[in-house]
Amino acid sequence: MRALQILYLRRVQILLLAVALSLLIMGVNEPPLSLGWDLAGGTELRVKTEHPLPYTAPDGTQVTMDMVVEILTKRLNGLGVKDFSISPWGNQYLIIDFAGMPAEKARELVERQGKLVVKLGNITIFTGKDLEKVSPYTKSMEGSWEVPFTINAEAAERFRQAALQVLREAGIEPGSVTDFDALERDPRIPQVEMYLDDKLVHSAPIGGSLWQEFIVSGKAPRSLVLTTGSRPEDEEEAKSVEVVLRSGALPLKLEVLSTSTVPPELGMKFARNAAIAGLAAILTVALVVFLRYRAPMVVLPIIATGVSEVIIILGIASLIRWDLDLAAIAGIIAAVGTGVDDQIVITDEVLFQRVYSMRSRIKRAFFIIFSAWFTTVAAMFPLFIIGMAALRGFALTTILGVTVGVLITRPAYASVVEHLFSRGDVKGKKAKTREKPRKKKGARRR
Repeated sequence: MRALQILYLRRVQILLLAVALSLLIMGVNEPPLSLGWDLAGGTELRVKTEHPLPYTAPDGTQVTMDMVVEILTKRLNGLGVKDFSISPWGNQYLIIDFAGMPAEKARELVERQGKLVVKLGNITIFTGKDLEKVSPYTKSMEGSWEVPFTINAEAAERFRQAALQVLREAGIEPGSVTDFDALERDPRIPQVEMYLDDKLVHSAPIGGSLWQEFIVSGKAPRSLVLTTGSRPEDEEEAKSVEVVLRSGALPLKLEVLSTSTVPPELGMKFARNAAIAGLAAILTVALVVFLRYRAPMVVLPIIATGVSEVIIILGIASLIRWDLDLAAIAGIIAAVGTGVDDQIVITDEVLFQRVYSMRSRIKRAFFIIFSAWFTTVAAMFPLFIIGMAALRGFALTTILGVTVGVLITRPAYASVVEHLFSRGDVKGKKAKTREKPRKKKGARRR
């Protein structure tokens, strides 16, 4: 019955509601928790930009770190990479974490600049900046994988003028042509070559129908196609090309300085060891608290609120899809340890400072708790703002933990202890004051 009476306390009900919502969020999300690369297995890349940012490209484009992160994020999202994080570091470095991705694949995705250049002979007819629309890749009637795209009117007209120029350079007057299909097979006329990151990805002659548009109609068609091939791996290439063209070209090159890889099996072992370490910490705290107070009615609320705090932190992490890594788990353990310290402060004030009223004891305890919360957040906030990926995870979970504690779990614990003390379930000790020694009667000064 006494336990049921505790459930009617308003602050305890708020705590239970927060725990229930956290469990519901984790139950709805799939997966319940997003694990970082060091727990799920994956790759971490340390990347350097070609120039310090911000940087003005030769074409006048102002390149910023936000622009680089945005392009990479669009590209990785488009390729279906689910778990990744990009953390800028300074003005020239990035740390990119990929969960469940091999190192070579991750390196290829990051180092691909996405610079498209299309040439006819030695004439550049258009680049990626001239793209207006990129359609989903598809399979042609001949079985080849294709990426349809549309260029702007200026680029299309440059294409037409370049075609007429190479035709004249081959000694053929455009007005004298009657067999347009023959031009497609004429070895004197160069092919259209498409380069992606200075690598030739497609070359083909100008088709007869396109020649007819150029010469007879005087039109410059804007809809074109990039073909990758008909093999199974060419489908992946077509998909990659489509996403790269959609996300736009990086205005400068990225260099992968180093890679760190954790196999999935080792990552699961790390996660299992972290869970064991957390459980061992809880049991150790319970033992220490019991040795201090010798009262199970004090130990059980401390452990229950500590476990509730962990569940709420995990629920928030699941809601915002924050990647939990080893550093984040260390932050959770640190936050729970701070919470136990605060609960000991509350317990000591309630049980041992009986010269004050109950209201004054609680206020004294929370003055200490809020001071500790402020100093912890002040210390962690710079790490979250300017820290690397691992430091940010530690800082975020620590800030979340101590904030959840101050707002939810510490008030609930204070209500529980106050309730138990008022019912006599927990006995306090009266504070003693030292008295001055009295002089014995008859004592005389010599």
